[in-house]
Amino acid sequence: MRGRTFKYALKVCTPVILGYLPAGFAFGLMITAVGCSLLTALVMSLSIYTGAGQYLAVDFIKNNSPLITVAVSTFLINCKHLFYGLSLLEKYKGTGLKKLYLIFGLTDETYALMTSVHCPDTIDEKHLALTVTIINQCAWVFATFLFAFLGTVVKFDTTGLDFAMTALFLVIITDQFKTYKTKLPFVIGAGSALVAWVVLGKGNLLLGGAVLSVALLILFRKHIEASEEKEAERK
Repeated sequence: MRGRTFKYALKVCTPVILGYLPAGFAFGLMITAVGCSLLTALVMSLSIYTGAGQYLAVDFIKNNSPLITVAVSTFLINCKHLFYGLSLLEKYKGTGLKKLYLIFGLTDETYALMTSVHCPDTIDEKHLALTVTIINQCAWVFATFLFAFLGTVVKFDTTGLDFAMTALFLVIITDQFKTYKTKLPFVIGAGSALVAWVVLGKGNLLLGGAVLSVALLILFRKHIEASEEKEAERK
């Protein structure tokens, strides 16, 4: 059972693993470029484990930013996980102490997989969630450490490398766009981001867009679910 679960989890995680290579390449080179050690890169990937947060941390270290700036910025970047968690409450129910790690390891990529991948009847969904989370973090830790090591050996121009995580997220969004027949959630997400940007400005776009998106998704939830059910019946 565990072997079957691992093989299936590895299969569904392959796009994320491949995406983590360029993203890890970017972070590994960026963190060593500001003078941090391999140990720092490893500890950050093990304890922080968030691509956007770790990229931001590089700027904090480089600019010697005050702790209050670090705290507020980190919260704003990761507050979207509060909304992620709401949609996984039922799926993660009954996981015991494992839930603590599942919460910690809930990245954008893991969330995308856990909300779009179909779990076969022969595989326990909760064990699959744990396995997917572990595989994704192991891939991220390996990629960041490997390229941080490379960064200490060979000097690279790191200009523009921080776009790697954005590119990975676009790949995942594209895959979800193809998977789901109902496009309303994507329209809501894009529209919410645009409204937040115009009304609140670039600095508050993430939090404002996330709150507006969740509110609209809750409002149109029944319509979205009904549309997906109709498409499933047609198949």
